[in-house]
Parts: sequence; C-alpha cells; structure tokens
Amino acid sequence: MVDFINLEDVPFSLEKTLECGQTFSWNKIKEEDTEKYYTVRSGGVLKVWQDGDKLFYTNQGDEVDPIDVLRLDDKLDDIYESMNKDRFIERTIAANYGLRIVRDDFFPCLISYITSSQMQIPRIKRIQKDIRINYGASLDFDREYYQFPSPESLAEVPENELRDLNAGYRAGYIKRTSEMIRDGVVDPGEIRRLNYEEAKDKLMILPGVGEKVADCVLLFSLDFLESFPIDTWIRKIVKKEYNGKYSKNYSELSENMRNYFGKYAGYAQEYLFHYGRTCMDPDSP
Repeated sequence: MVDFINLEDVPFSLEKTLECGQTFSWNKIKEEDTEKYYTVRSGGVLKVWQDGDKLFYTNQGDEVDPIDVLRLDDKLDDIYESMNKDRFIERTIAANYGLRIVRDDFFPCLISYITSSQMQIPRIKRIQKDIRINYGASLDFDREYYQFPSPESLAEVPENELRDLNAGYRAGYIKRTSEMIRDGVVDPGEIRRLNYEEAKDKLMILPGVGEKVADCVLLFSLDFLESFPIDTWIRKIVKKEYNGKYSKNYSELSENMRNYFGKYAGYAQEYLFHYGRTCMDPDSP
C-alpha cells in the first residue's frame, strides 16, 4: 500500500538528501516511469519518491519509518537559523534547500566508510552491494533484496574473500572491526550515551577508523549533529572561504568549524561539501 507524508510545511529535497554523497545505504530504481529510492533495513524494504510537497512511500516486510531514517522531524528552519553565520553558508543553504542529514543503520554505515578511503562513491556502493549479495540474507518481495550482514556473519568471512570483492587492504579492517563489534568491544547504544569527544575516541579503537571515518559515522548514523568530517572538498572550501579557521591538522580544523557553526555543524558541513562538489570549480585554488 502506498502512503504519503505531507511536506507542505517541511523543507525537504529527497534527491539532494540521497544524492549528496553522505549515504551508501540507498539505491535508485525506476518503476512505472517514476524514479524511486529504496533502503533495506533488517527485515524490511522502504521505497520513497517525492512529488512536489508529498513524499510517497511503501513498506515491504518489517516497517521502516521514513520520518526516522530521513530525519523529517529535524526542525530544518531552526537549524538554518543556527548555522547561517555568513554569506557563503547562506549561499549553500539556498542552493541545497531541503537537504537533510540521514540516519543510517550503524553497522552498514561503519563498514561503508571504512571502505571509502581513496575510493569513489560508485565503487564504495558496489562493494557494499557485493557484501549484501554474498553474505546478507535475501528478502523476496516484488524482487529480491539483500540485507546487510550482521557483525556476527561478516566476522566469519575469510579476509581473502573480502579482498576478492575489491576491498583491497581494507578487507582486514572490515574483518577485524566486525569481530570487535560482534564481541561487544564497541556498542552503538553505548556510544550514543557518550559526549562527542568520548564517542569519537571509542569508535577510533576500531581498525580502519580514523578521525574522518569516525566523524562520518557519528554524523550519519549516531545523531551527533555537531560532528564535522574533513575531506579534500572541505579543506579547499575552508581554506578559501574561512581561511582564519584553516589548519592542516584535522582535529584543530574540525574543532574550529564546530566552534564556529555550533551544535548543527554537521549540517553546515554537508551543505558546504555538496555545494563544493556541485557548484565550485574543482581546479580553483
């Protein structure tokens, strides 16, 4: 059955939210001349598509709440007011109006970002898809879907098999991190109860999790909206537009931007990141 959410008073762009590079857990399909996005969570498949001020969705299997996973209850107008500190961020808000931070499941988000180092988005998505197909449980609805495997399942996969999925040196990180999650060394429920610095330190005990990966997982899965991941695009933008806050040191640069943008620095980061990728000259100094 098709349901819908009235977005008349809710700033939201489905395309910008799911095409801005923050998530690897959603895929696009075309059905009856309509472009839709779907995500597989536990035993359920959620499909969503937007038509003007309505977000249509269907659930198959276990119910997945689109309000939760797309953070439609975030008060975006208040977030804009909080993070709108200067004319440049104001331009990024105008260009990306309605973009929301997602709330992805912890384990697939973590593994995806561990594989993301020095990889382009299509390859990261390909590896995640191959992990699902090879090691996840299948769900047979209108077509066959695959869940992301549990830490227990992925921990049992030989490292050489993960290398065969083009994970490269990251295969060892994936296996050892899966083992540590399986063994309860790092628990997402516990991390949510920590402050930002403690949560980041806890994630970084996992193999393959440096500062950037930790910040991404905190932001896109664990509700730490102050997290400010740093990549090449962000470095370029900060150096050009916020030079007084720039630092070659990751921790210092991230802290400077968190202090500047405040408790919704993560939203500011994603707006700056997507604006840089879509609206700025990649060869500009």
